This record gives sequence, structure tokens and C-alpha cells, in this order.
Amino acid sequence: MNIAQGVILGVVQGLTEFLPVSSSGHLVIVSKLLMLPANVPFDIALHIATLLAVSIFFIGDILLMIRAVFLTRDAKDPYFRLAMLIIIASIPTAIIGFTLKDIFEEMFSSVFAVGFFLMLTGILILLAETYGKARKGIDKISFVDSVIIGIAQGCAIAPGLSRSGTTISASLLLGLERKLALRFSFLLSIPAILGASIFKSKAILHNISPQLLAGFIAAAISGYIAIWLFMKMIEKKSIRIFAYYCLIAGAVSIILAR
Repeated sequence: MNIAQGVILGVVQGLTEFLPVSSSGHLVIVSKLLMLPANVPFDIALHIATLLAVSIFFIGDILLMIRAVFLTRDAKDPYFRLAMLIIIASIPTAIIGFTLKDIFEEMFSSVFAVGFFLMLTGILILLAETYGKARKGIDKISFVDSVIIGIAQGCAIAPGLSRSGTTISASLLLGLERKLALRFSFLLSIPAILGASIFKSKAILHNISPQLLAGFIAAAISGYIAIWLFMKMIEKKSIRIFAYYCLIAGAVSIILAR
């Protein structure tokens, strides 16, 4: 891998981690197109870069949640409730991730599997845009809602099944307000990405290179931009365009895999 390829993969990771089109699926496809072998330390570094991007973007919310949980401890504080909902949602995500990790990791080399799950992502987004009714604020989200969203995030361990696509779709179908659905999805990604990265972070220390650093920087910058753009988009526009993209990309992947 050269530096240019590292930057390309970094940009792909940064954009697709937060747009509902599956970062894992796109990394598999682009790596195949660039004829690059699997590089687990590099992929982990890119995920940590997107973790940095989302943490910086939502630093205000994060600090207010920390304050509400550890200092004020006021159950009526919306940030205390938000923190509790994220913690509860993270539990099924962790259980699914640890239980099914080995099964789905074997699929990451399959372009056909990526195509199938990309199409499934597209279908979920269309269902959410068609049947989702935005009516719930943070005070109306139940703990059952958060568990369902957490399960949706856990299922996104499958290559091609977008993490943001599944969590946003689940949130919209459960009736969350559109901007809240996106905000909850992004905040929920923090413990998920952090947990997955911690167990494999040692591998990065032994594989630091200019290519890895270039990819890391590209992923962090493009990830921040993707969050900003998506937050602006979802307030006023439908996200059906991402569903159509996933359906087309998935179909092309399946055809190419044959």
C-alpha cells in the first residue's frame, strides 16, 4: 500500500462510517479494486480516526452527559437520560458483537455477502422513510426503544450492513424525531467503536507507517465533514437517495462477485 491508497481508504472510511452506506462493505470493495490484501491494523486505525471525528463533533453532548452522570446525578436532566439510553443500547450491541464476531468476520472477504447486506441496508432505509413517524423527543424514548436500536447496531457487524443505516432506520421506525435519530445513532457509535478498537489496538503500535498516518488523518477529516453534512441533510431532506445507492451498489457487487 502506498500513501495515496492509504488516503483513498481513509476518505472512504470517513465518509461511509457516518453516511448510511456501510464503511465495512465499501472498504472491502475498494480494497479489492485497489488489489490490496486485508490489513486489520490499518482498518482499526481508520475506525479510531472516525471515533475521534464523532467525539470532537459531539464534545458538547459528551461533556454534558459526563456531568449529568457523575456530578449532578439528576434523573430529570435530559442528558442523564440520554446517557442511560446509550448505555442500555450498548449492551445488546456488545453481546451480539462478541457472540457473532467470528461468524461475520469470515464474510468480509466475500463481495457477494457485502452486496447482499448493502441491498438489505437500502431496504431498511426505504422502510424507515416510508413508515417512520417523527414524534418522540428524548423524554419519550423508552428503554425498550434503546434496546431495539442497540440490537440494530449489533446486527451491523455484518459486512455491508450499515451501522448508521440500521440504527437511524430503527430509530425512525420507532418514532424518534429525525435529528434526534441521527444524533442518537452517532453518539451510540462511540462506545461501539471504542469497544471494538480497544481489543485490537496493540496491533496498530506495531504497524505504524506513513500510509497508516495518512489514512488516519484522511478518515478523521472526512468523517467530521460527513457528520456535519448529514446532520444538515436529515433536518430538511429525505435520505432515500442513500437507499437507492445501497440497492444499486449491492446489486453491482453481487453481479461482479459471480
